[in-house]
Amino acid sequence: MSDNTVSAASYAGAAVSVIAGLTLTEWGVVVGIITALVTLGFNVVYRVKQDRREQARHDFLMEKLSDSSIADVSPSPGKWEA
Repeated sequence: MSDNTVSAASYAGAAVSVIAGLTLTEWGVVVGIITALVTLGFNVVYRVKQDRREQARHDFLMEKLSDSSIADVSPSPGKWEA
């Protein structure tokens, strides 16, 4: 047997013994950590996509505003007074 095969078998045996030694409570912790990491990943992906959409919308509105013939976009003087 080559050294790579023996090394792989040794690591596989160690992994099996660690997995077999976990109690139900420890499995719950492992599943909880994995769930949290997956949720974090989905949230990061969603937020990046949301930021890109918002930036594209902002760029579009700024371009539309600069192309319009309205020079002053401030509200008329008496509009906001009580």
